[in-house]
Amino acid sequence: MATMTLSCRSVTKPDDSRVDFGAELTGFDVETMTDDDFEFLRRTLYENQVVVIKSQGKLSPRAQYELTRRFDPAAGVYSHGKSIDKRSVLHADLTTIPHQPQVQVIGSGFVEEYEGLSNIRLKHPHHKTFHKNPISPQEDFDYTHFYRWHIDSAMYNLDPPLVTTLLAVKVPKGRRQTCRYDDGTDTTLDVPLGTTAFFSGYRLYDMLSEEDKHFVRTSKAEYAPHPYIWMSNAKSRSNGLGIISEGLELPEDQLPPFEASKIKVYPMTWKNPVTGKIAMMV
Repeated sequence: MATMTLSCRSVTKPDDSRVDFGAELTGFDVETMTDDDFEFLRRTLYENQVVVIKSQGKLSPRAQYELTRRFDPAAGVYSHGKSIDKRSVLHADLTTIPHQPQVQVIGSGFVEEYEGLSNIRLKHPHHKTFHKNPISPQEDFDYTHFYRWHIDSAMYNLDPPLVTTLLAVKVPKGRRQTCRYDDGTDTTLDVPLGTTAFFSGYRLYDMLSEEDKHFVRTSKAEYAPHPYIWMSNAKSRSNGLGIISEGLELPEDQLPPFEASKIKVYPMTWKNPVTGKIAMMV
């Protein structure tokens, strides 16, 4: 294993991995994090894109929010806001912690009590509710799809967070599934239940031709007003990348009120503030 060490903090990456991003951080306590600790974490994250912090024990929602906020102190709000319209495709997936509304709970099954929530039944997102061609019920036990590729943002009024944090409170154990891309190839991926997959926008940019690199560096994407409501009747492709256009998007007169100035227009490429590397982000 390749290892970088600073005092008792250790960043580890497997030597033989074909994945060129992601790292594991040990000897780091988020609850008692100093300014020096945070600067170390910030650089580690921007150099590795995904950082897994091991052995945290019980981490409070407040500490998780403060960790996220420190990357962007001026933001001060969860990137979907403190409430989500019931028509949004995200509404059924998220449950808000009462005393820390910037933190959302996601999971599956009955939970007797968690952080002020009592007798809640969590419903984990399943591709059958969102994909045009879901895996058949007969194969559903053994196979799955990528549900939806995304960055955590409302994409209207509020900007994406600089950093998203995920806290694993209880991890599913036991059986695994085969994730089928179902994109015209036979590509599959062995995955644990309830997992979150990540991909690299830097690798995506590097794979483009020089002509396409110039195009995405000089282009922007404009998002629909209230896009997660706008697309609520539409269905996704089987690999979770993009919506199948069938004219099912809601017309503007059926959307919540919106202001043109709050519609989001973003560059197709973003630059890493530490490494200077360019990532494609659409």
